[in-house]
Amino acid sequence: MQLGAAGLGVVKEGQVAILGGSFWQQVVNIKSTVKPPKNMSIRVNPHVIEGLSQAEGITFFSGLIMRWFRDAFCDLEKLEAEKRGVDTYQILEEKAKEVPVGSHGILPIFSDSMNYGKWYHAAPSFINLSINPEVCNKASMFRSLEENACIVSAINLEKIKAFTALEIDEIVFAGGASKGDLWCQILADVTGCTIKIPKVTEATALGAAMAAGVGANIYQNMASASEQLITWDKEYQPNNTHHEGYKNIQKQWEEVYQNQLKLVDSRLTKSMWMAPGV
Repeated sequence: MQLGAAGLGVVKEGQVAILGGSFWQQVVNIKSTVKPPKNMSIRVNPHVIEGLSQAEGITFFSGLIMRWFRDAFCDLEKLEAEKRGVDTYQILEEKAKEVPVGSHGILPIFSDSMNYGKWYHAAPSFINLSINPEVCNKASMFRSLEENACIVSAINLEKIKAFTALEIDEIVFAGGASKGDLWCQILADVTGCTIKIPKVTEATALGAAMAAGVGANIYQNMASASEQLITWDKEYQPNNTHHEGYKNIQKQWEEVYQNQLKLVDSRLTKSMWMAPGV
C-alpha cells in the first residue's frame, strides 16, 4: 500500500489516495509523530517516505460486491458489452448515469466504515427497494452501490480528519474503480474534493521501480522520484449541489446501518464479516 501511494504521487503530508479495488483503501499522509486515535477507528502504518505515516481506512468488498452484482443479475448487459466490444461495467454506468443522485432512496448495506477496535458488518442487503420497475431496477441498484462505496470512503476520511486536524480538498483515485467515469464523478460529489486520476494505475509496481531507482542512485529519494515520474490522466470537480444532497444521504445511511447492526447483535441476521474475537 505504501509503495503504491508513492507510485501515485502521495508523498507529502496531507496528500490523500483512495485505491478502488476488491477492497477500497483510503490513505492520508500524516506526520509520524501523530498518535493514532484511542478508539482504534482507523489504523496507522509507516509510509515509505521518511518522517511520514499513513492513516488508513478500509471499505470491505466494494469491488467484489460489484462483481457479484454483475455476475448475478447482468447477463443481458454482458451480452450487450460483448457485441459492442466494451466492458460490462461501462454498459451499467451508461444506464446508471440516467438515475438521479441518491438512486431513488436505495441504501446498500454491505461494508461499515472502519472500526479497527471492534469491527464487524451488518447482513448484506438493500434498504428502500421499490416494486416500481421504473424506479427500482439494475441501473438504480448499480448506482446505489457506486454511491455507497464513496460514502463509506468519505466517512473513513472524516474519521482521519478528526484526529489529524488535516483538511482534504484533493484525492488521488486509482485501481479498477477509477476506470469508471461515473464512479469518479460520484466520488468527487460525495467527498466535495477534486479527484485526480494518474496515467499509470499500476501504482505499486511503479513504487517498487522508484525504490530500485533510489537504490541505484538514479533518484535522490522516493519523494523526488515520485514527483518526477507521476503524470495525470483526468480530473473531476465536485458538483456542490450534489455534494449537499450526499451529505444528507450519508447521515441517513449511518443511522440505518447502526440499526442493521442491532439485528446482528440480536442474532436475527448474519454479519457479512466479523473480526476474530468480536
